Amino acid sequence: MPSFGRIVGTEVEYGISFGSGTIGDAQGEISHELVNRLPGLYSSGALWDYEEEDPFLDARGFHVEGDRERPDRRENRWTNRALYNGGRLYVDGAHPEYSAPECTSLRDVVRFERAGDRLVEACLLAWEAEDPGRRSLRVFRNNSDGWGNSWGYHENYLLSRELPFERIIAGLTAHLVSRTVFCGSGKVGSDREQEGVSYQLSQRAEFFEVPVGLSTTSRRGIVNTRDEPHSRKEAYRRLHVITGDSNCSEIATALKVGSTLLVLRVLEESHRTGVPLDFPLLADPVAAFHQVSSDLTFSRPLDLANGKTMTVLGIAERYLENVRLWFSREGMDPEVMDLLERWSFVLRRLGNYRRDPAGLDRELDWAIKRRMIERYRESRRLPEGDSRLRMLDLQYHDIRSSTGLFRLLEAKGEVERLLDPMEIEEALLHPPSDTRAFFRGTLLRRFPAEVVAASWSSVVVDDGTPSLKRIPLQDPFRGTQKTVGAIVDRAQSAKQLLEGLLSKGGPTGTSEDMS
Repeated sequence: MPSFGRIVGTEVEYGISFGSGTIGDAQGEISHELVNRLPGLYSSGALWDYEEEDPFLDARGFHVEGDRERPDRRENRWTNRALYNGGRLYVDGAHPEYSAPECTSLRDVVRFERAGDRLVEACLLAWEAEDPGRRSLRVFRNNSDGWGNSWGYHENYLLSRELPFERIIAGLTAHLVSRTVFCGSGKVGSDREQEGVSYQLSQRAEFFEVPVGLSTTSRRGIVNTRDEPHSRKEAYRRLHVITGDSNCSEIATALKVGSTLLVLRVLEESHRTGVPLDFPLLADPVAAFHQVSSDLTFSRPLDLANGKTMTVLGIAERYLENVRLWFSREGMDPEVMDLLERWSFVLRRLGNYRRDPAGLDRELDWAIKRRMIERYRESRRLPEGDSRLRMLDLQYHDIRSSTGLFRLLEAKGEVERLLDPMEIEEALLHPPSDTRAFFRGTLLRRFPAEVVAASWSSVVVDDGTPSLKRIPLQDPFRGTQKTVGAIVDRAQSAKQLLEGLLSKGGPTGTSEDMS
């Protein structure tokens, strides 16, 4: 799978309920209990460092009013687990959330996401074993509950600060809408009571209300404007993408992230070189997003800003053509070539889906789920609106290996895979080797008693002196196994580690005294 030399990280929020029904007001408390049942094998007791976090900065050049999160030590421990694999498991609002470590390859993105499911499943089993009421808790990798509530799946792409945000909006919006045809996870019915909608491609689409916006919980924007780079702000921006569904399929995850990486890379290079692009502009992106999700024919025309129309497959193909043309001119490695071929192959089969759905129903979540639901409905002669179909939809996303329908289909070989299970096993404990996640995760594992706090952009250690030391990690490409692995291996204490880093220049060249 491709290694693009670009940093990407993903975040998965999980839905929870009791087996006997909804969880109600206890959701936040149970989410905290769940995170705190993470076996000690996977994380230390380090705090999460909120110093650099500010989700209220807007990429359009202003700051929105709001209280920055600053929990006390007890609440911090109750809410967070900094992981040995370089990621983070925590509670966001009332949902368990897993943030994968920074990755530079699609294979790593997919395997570290899958590792997150395994970690949350370990929490689930531990919670049930300790629950005095012996209740059955269910955890879902999905995005809506069927009652009008939605939670997120987020992608984060490191971009050059030189790329104007206006060009991101113009160049990316139609891709985020059109990619739904291959990265939607499928949904029975409509949370917004759309008439005549019995099945949708996306769980998230109908929850978006504006083309551009900062909020992730209300008036969601197709392009999110959060400007929280977790790195050197003068050099980088972190594009926070919130439109995607939580995919169970490894193929769909790779296509979702891989196609978006390529589009963003071409946008960056086009801006740098001045070479124009021919990306479509939608007249009404929100209406188009809703329409695409509910159109399983892929044939309804979408209005463009130039007064013309185009189908969703036409838009997706236009993006593919532009990206392929750019790389054929500039040169592409075999990994990029493989992704472009998979992207092209899926779009061709989508064009023939009504005549021949075979193949897609082994690769794309919405098609896998639809095949499963239709088989069940036909075998029992159920009407399309039967409540049992919604329950089947939900069960598809259950992360438990013994009951989750996707997990069972996967175990039976009925869906395509990219990964060997051992790759996921390794990702439970070992961070990516080629980003700063290596330094963060390895320090947490090597010096659990001396790492006081961690964040995406720094690690705070106690070296035995009167003041704590913050080791900055402002460059996501530094702190790799290649650059600091030998120093970390030789060090027997945090003090020796700091001495070794200072003699070499450190992950970012400096350390900060926190006295």
